[in-house]
Amino acid sequence: MSHWLIPANTKFYDVFSAFNQDETYWPMNVKITCDDTVYIYLAAPYKQIGFLCSVLATGYSLDEAAEFVLPFIEGEMRKDGSPKKFMKLKTIQTIPIDSDSNLALKNLRHNGLNGMLMGARKLENNPDLLNYIRKKLS
Repeated sequence: MSHWLIPANTKFYDVFSAFNQDETYWPMNVKITCDDTVYIYLAAPYKQIGFLCSVLATGYSLDEAAEFVLPFIEGEMRKDGSPKKFMKLKTIQTIPIDSDSNLALKNLRHNGLNGMLMGARKLENNPDLLNYIRKKLS
């Protein structure tokens, strides 16, 4: 089981509606597998981890996820021109939005997050950050 930090652009996604459901489909760009843990990082203006999710299944096509997928994603393609695959996520925990949150960007940076969060990051590659996040959510 792996742990992933995945950014969500709140200007383009209706993230709150998506993750306020028990289950939602989300695009996947990396080799995430069933039972992995996903932390959804909310981009500006929130700049913090907002949701803890469990991966229920992976590899859905757009056709299989279409009725659940946010409308703007439908035409989205991978860089190689193939359609994106989707995963089904179960929302486990919603983290209150708070600029002083332990899971806000400034605190994540002080505890191991380096660079810009532009894509999914496997947190096993950054054990300090993974341990910090897990500690703050327990």
